[in-house]
Amino acid sequence: MKLLLMLLLLALELTLVCVHAEGETSARGKNFNPKKIEGKWYSVGLASDKREMIEEGGSMRVFVEDIDVFENSSLAFKFHTKINGVCTGLYLVCDETEKDGEYFVEYDGRNKFTVLDTDYDGYVIFHLRNVNKGETFQLMELYGRKQDLSSKIKEKFAELCKKHGIVEENILDLTEADRCLQARDG
Repeated sequence: MKLLLMLLLLALELTLVCVHAEGETSARGKNFNPKKIEGKWYSVGLASDKREMIEEGGSMRVFVEDIDVFENSSLAFKFHTKINGVCTGLYLVCDETEKDGEYFVEYDGRNKFTVLDTDYDGYVIFHLRNVNKGETFQLMELYGRKQDLSSKIKEKFAELCKKHGIVEENILDLTEADRCLQARDG
């Protein structure tokens, strides 16, 4: 009887650990609704374990303007990026994979991403893995409905980055960067 009770307690503990870990790594466990992230956004933070990808001239230094959701659940992102110092539009359509809440897009390699956290009305945090020519890196993005976010949300972003192995020096606050805001809507 004691053995059965101990096994039941162990199973309960393992279940709680798994549920807790799921909540920390993905919004999928929170009934993520892609339709609620539709609309205007601003890039507020960017992080990567391969910093050169997000620095000036890096292919992943893109600034979001808008997210649309299609009937088939694909996400369409309107970005701006600087090419030779000129803000240039970039439009990417991302298809949902077989995993609920995971998306795929070809852009400078093969990319899969999920939403780690969101409150839909204020911010959203994405986690992306890129595979290109046998090399892999990860990217995290913090978007806000406003041009800047509270320090509390920025700290949450930094903590999630650290949990995914991205060092503090590779976390960029974009609020003082040229985010091509002048190119929005025009």
